Amino acid sequence: MYSVEELIFGCPVEALSNILGKKWVAVIIWTLQERQLRFGELQREVEGCTKKMLTQQLDLLVHHGIIINEKTSENNMVTSIYYLSGAGLALIPIMEKMIYWSNQNLICEK
Repeated sequence: MYSVEELIFGCPVEALSNILGKKWVAVIIWTLQERQLRFGELQREVEGCTKKMLTQQLDLLVHHGIIINEKTSENNMVTSIYYLSGAGLALIPIMEKMIYWSNQNLICEK
């Protein structure tokens, strides 16, 4: 059994699809694939995502071990840096294959 936000799935593909299918999650993962970003930097990169939604999705991704939130303290200021974990980095080739499949099999209206 696989659990995502109190939902139970019998299939690992269905559980992962539930995570990746959430609004902004794929964009957040894709944005963090090559660099670490602070919250404000990530918010600017993920245009249109509200602070509340970004916080919720980051919490979900941290909870599932896809993203790491490293907090550092300097001069009484706490800085959060977000980056992909090993599990998160392992999703990039899967997402690339999803992009390829979509480009080959889905009609994109512009």
